[in-house]
This record gives sequence, C-alpha cells and structure tokens, in this order.
Amino acid sequence: MLKNILYVERLKLKRSKLWLLYLLGPLLGVCLAYINFFKNYDLFMQPGDNEWIEEWTQVALFMGPFVLPILVGIFTALVCRSEHVGGGWKQLLALPIKYSDIFLGKFLTVVIMVVISMVILLIFFIGFGYVKGIEGSLPIFTIFGFVIRGIFACLPLILLQLTISIRAKTFGIPLAVSIVFTLPAIIVASTPLGQIYPWTQPMLAMSPEDESPIQSYLLFYTLVIGTFVVLLIYGLRNFTKRDTF
Repeated sequence: MLKNILYVERLKLKRSKLWLLYLLGPLLGVCLAYINFFKNYDLFMQPGDNEWIEEWTQVALFMGPFVLPILVGIFTALVCRSEHVGGGWKQLLALPIKYSDIFLGKFLTVVIMVVISMVILLIFFIGFGYVKGIEGSLPIFTIFGFVIRGIFACLPLILLQLTISIRAKTFGIPLAVSIVFTLPAIIVASTPLGQIYPWTQPMLAMSPEDESPIQSYLLFYTLVIGTFVVLLIYGLRNFTKRDTF
C-alpha cells in the first residue's frame, strides 16, 4: 500500500517544478560556502588541514541550519497542498486506506525529496571544488558519511514540519514556522539545547567532529532518535485521531 501511496504522491507533485528547488537550494548552500571559504581562506586553513574537509565545514554551516530546514518546510507544505484545496483531505480519507499509511507515505515522500537535494548538494560541492581548484585528496567516503548523517538528522524536523503542514490550511504557515525557528539556529547550536532542537540537528550531524560543539555523539544520536520517535508517535496519533480537516 505504501508503494502505491508514494506513487500517487509523486504524481501530485509532478507540476510543482520541484527540480527548481532541488537545484536552487543546494546551489545556494554551496555558493555561500565557497564564497565564505575563499574570502576567509587564511582563517580557515591551518597546516595539515584538508581543504575539502574545511570547505565542507562551510557547507554544513550554511546548508545545515538555513537552507535545508527551509527546504524541509517547503517540501512538507507541498505534499499537503493538494489536500488543503477543495476538500482534498475528505476525499483522501474516504478511501480504504489506513490513516497511518497516508501519514507515513507523505513522510517518506519528503524524505526522498531531502535525499535528492542532498545528493545534488554533494554533486555541486565536488563539482565546484574541482572548478575552484581545491587541493588535496577528496575524502569522498567521509563527505558521503556527512551527507548520510545530515539526512538522518533531518527526520525529526520532517515529522515536525509535516505535522504542522497537515494542520495548516495555507502554504505560508509551515514556511513561516520554518523560517522563524531557523533564524536562531546558529545561536542555539552552541548551547546544550542545540542537540534536541530539530532545526540545528542537521547542521551538527553534517559537521566534521573537530568543528562541531557535540561532545558526545552517542548522546547526540540518542537524542535524535528519541526526538524522532516522540514526533513520529505524536504525528501518527494526531493524524489518525482527527475527525475533521
């Protein structure tokens, strides 16, 4: 059933010009990172540092707490937009489909959208690096690990924004929530609260160990998983128990 739901969600998004978001979001994150890196090259680079890793630190800084959370806000709003128009929720929920499957289908759709964005980010990062003449060996598996960690840390944020998007009847509300809570992300990231703040978790996960304020990765990923489980249970219960939309 989930496979069919994912197919339907993909069809509904066909006219949303998602390719623009897939390109513009990662492009913005990478461009800002490279501009800042070369503008402050002497500050970032120390003897023995790998240029690729130091440049990725800037990608994590701009993509993690700013571009990526806003993209998540837009993606979750998009997957709920058609249901908020013309009584779409009533039509969808009248079908012989479990409410939980509908919620999980929308969640997995956004996860796929985030994965696509992060893969494109990785391509832009490597491509720009070679064009700009980044020196040293490319630690591709290390960078790929940062990407995977960033996707994983996005899961609680996706659930939170999806729950908001389901309840909000206009596209602007979840986007506004995303922007408002993204603004203090850099400040919050340097505090203990940053490890459970969904808008900073992707940045912390994407950052190299020596550039991250995380002191215990075991504690951090336990908190990420705990946040994910709590938000998943809340999102499912909230969606399945609603009588009206």
